[in-house]
Amino acid sequence: MLDQILNLADKLGLIETLKAKLLRQPQPAADKLVAVLGELSKIYGACDAELLRYLSLSFDPAGNIADERAVLLTLEGGQLSLRANEARGHCHKIWNIYDHHLRRWFHEVLAPDEAAAMQELFQRLSYADSQMESAIQEITRWLSREAEATLDLVDAGQLDEANRRIKAARKEVQGVREAIVRAMNQLLTLQGEFIAMSGTT
Repeated sequence: MLDQILNLADKLGLIETLKAKLLRQPQPAADKLVAVLGELSKIYGACDAELLRYLSLSFDPAGNIADERAVLLTLEGGQLSLRANEARGHCHKIWNIYDHHLRRWFHEVLAPDEAAAMQELFQRLSYADSQMESAIQEITRWLSREAEATLDLVDAGQLDEANRRIKAARKEVQGVREAIVRAMNQLLTLQGEFIAMSGTT
């Protein structure tokens, strides 16, 4: 379930592993790496925000459920798929930054196998059918299915069952959300270190 985003979060650890070498031999391209890390953290943040929208829902039989129902309708319609289109643009931008600015730096500073591993990582991030886009599509499908099933319960007046379904979903995606938060923390920490090194603001 949602393995794509977990796998990609693990692969991003490569940058963390090689950062010491990059920080020892900074180049102007470092500010471009800062931009890549920022793009990636935005995408992860968008995924977590959409999951949180669903998991935060609660249906009170005595209350007005119109707002919560509207959230379900949005999620059922695959609102996060718009993020997939944004991700496609971000991924192409990431490859352009790698190709024009980072490739040379990595090849100058890193061992050949390390530079090759970084190139493979950036290729994974850059393709239109990249792991990041696939992960967003996987989350979109999951959210759409969950929202549809929950909305059916709400429309049938089974609000307690709808609330139970949301609570169960929280457990189902807990590992994914933890991986997203770890990846975002890692990206933001790396971004801060490279900003400090490059003087980027």
